[in-house]
Order: sequence, then C-alpha cells, then structure tokens
Amino acid sequence: MWDDFAKKYLGMTYPGHDLPLKERREAEKAWPKSRNTMKREQIAINNFGRIIRPGWCHEITAEHRELFIQSRLPEVGSALSVDAELRTLRLLCNIMKEWKHRSSNENPFAGRGKASVGNRRKRNMKQEKTPQAKHFARPQIVAILNQADAEAAKEPTWEKKRLRVLIYFVAYTGARIKEALHVEWDDIDLDEGIAWLFFKVENALKTEGSEAPFGLPDCLVAVLREWQKERSCTWVFPNSVKKPWTSGAPGYRPFDQLQEIAKRAGVEHANWKMFRHSFDTHGKGHFGLTREQIKNQLRHSTEETQKHYDHDDLQNLHEAVRNIDFRK
Repeated sequence: MWDDFAKKYLGMTYPGHDLPLKERREAEKAWPKSRNTMKREQIAINNFGRIIRPGWCHEITAEHRELFIQSRLPEVGSALSVDAELRTLRLLCNIMKEWKHRSSNENPFAGRGKASVGNRRKRNMKQEKTPQAKHFARPQIVAILNQADAEAAKEPTWEKKRLRVLIYFVAYTGARIKEALHVEWDDIDLDEGIAWLFFKVENALKTEGSEAPFGLPDCLVAVLREWQKERSCTWVFPNSVKKPWTSGAPGYRPFDQLQEIAKRAGVEHANWKMFRHSFDTHGKGHFGLTREQIKNQLRHSTEETQKHYDHDDLQNLHEAVRNIDFRK
C-alpha cells in the first residue's frame, strides 16, 4: 500500500525524522540527504497522498499523475513547485520498482517525451495564443493619430506635442523608429517635402541601402512646420537634455508612450514597426503606390526584404472590388 511504502521509505532514508528536535538533529548526521531534501520529499508524499489517496503502489498510473498536476497547480500557482514534487514522485516510483512493488519497465512520472509542467504550460500558451497582426488597419492608424491630436490639444505640453509628431513621422514615412529618433532638422527639407537618412555616430543604420532620401506627405510637412517652432536643438525628437529620445524611465520611453496612447485610442496591440508594415500594406493596397515606390520609400535593398512587409488588408481588398458588379 502507498501509506506503508511512504512510511518505510522515510524511515529507512531518514531514520529518526519524526523524533523530537534534539534527538532528530543527532539522527540527521547519519542521513544520506539533507534535512531540506527530507522536508521536500515529505511534502510531496503528503500532497500526493492527500490529493490522489492512492491504494496499492502498482495501481498508480499516468492518470493519477495528471490528476495530481491539475489539482496541485491551482493550489501553489507555480509550475516549478509542482515540477519539484513530480521529480520526487518519479524517484519514489523508481524505488518502488527496486523494492518489487511495481513493474520494472514503467514509471508514470518519467519517460521520454514527458514535458515538465512549466514547459507544457508554455507550449499550451503558445498554441492558444492568437497570432497578432503585423500591421495596423487604416481605422486603427486614424484612431491613434486622432488620439495624439486630441491629447496634444487638450494638454499642449512639449512632451505631448513631441509624441504626436513622432507618431505622425513614423506613420507617414514608414521609417524605423531608431531612424526617426536620429533625424536632425538639417536632414529635412520641408519646402521640397524630402528627408535624408545618414550614417551617424549616434546611430549606425541597419543597412547600406538605408542611407537614402524618402518623401514627406503634405500632411506630415504641416505637422513638422508646427513642431519646428518648438525647436530647441538640432535633433527633431530630443529628450530633456537635447539628445535623441531613445530611452527613458519605464512609462516614458517611446515604446511605452506609443502603447499607452494606442490603448487609449482603442488599439490594444501596438508597436512602432507596425507603422512600417502598414505603410507597405496600405501604400500598395489603398494609396496606389507601385512596388518600386514603396521600396524606395522604405529603402529596402532587395525584393525579398520587400516581400516581408507585404500584407493583405481586408478593408483594402474589399474597397478594391466593391464596385465590381457583373450586372452593371
């Protein structure tokens, strides 16, 4: 029986473990394992007996293992703790085999391909996780832009205005966020509606092809002209010490700021790279830009790189065919 086996195991491995403190400390000197190990094994034994109430040792199966996991995990909330107890139970089953209480060729707590609770939970979460879009739908971009406009108008601080212009810049140019944050006013020609990216000490561009000009839509030029009135240094998007705004305390970094304003706009999942993917997707599917024009704007060096940014947008697909009617 399980109870008899557990009592025998503890008694043989940790003789005197149930003695009063003074006598137990003396007995511990002869133990093959530490007192902490004994306590861990005793806890696993007690929990398994409490949850499963096993009978004969040879009747313990993989179903009991699964039931134990399902019952124990909500109690402790830690996969690592449950894994530790499963290791103890695996050891006990091996000893059962040595003592001829179980068949020698099976152990419900061990075996090839048996994942730990932690790994299995991660795998399940990965399988259940809904794939997130790589680009924004156009209504989402509009919502974020409108939110940035509204917040900068309601609370016209320098920080609110800076975030608004940065969102406009990345959305309307498709620039990488590091590229945008290292743009200087001398790199921009507002009259021509053109900006240039150059290799700089502060920012080594991603590829050689990244060092190239790109266009600025008229609506972005208007926003930049307004922002230029706030100019305090050579950088277009500086921090408080007149360096590129590339970092900050948690909650004040560009990434954190974008995520928060996007949530307030009703967009739960947002990052800066999604604007770059969006420019490719909607530039092709909605604004009618050619593949070559998008390639030049995003400064992609190869067609293979370009394909990575191509996404079909359902709204664009609908609008492309909405006027087709075989009866007209």
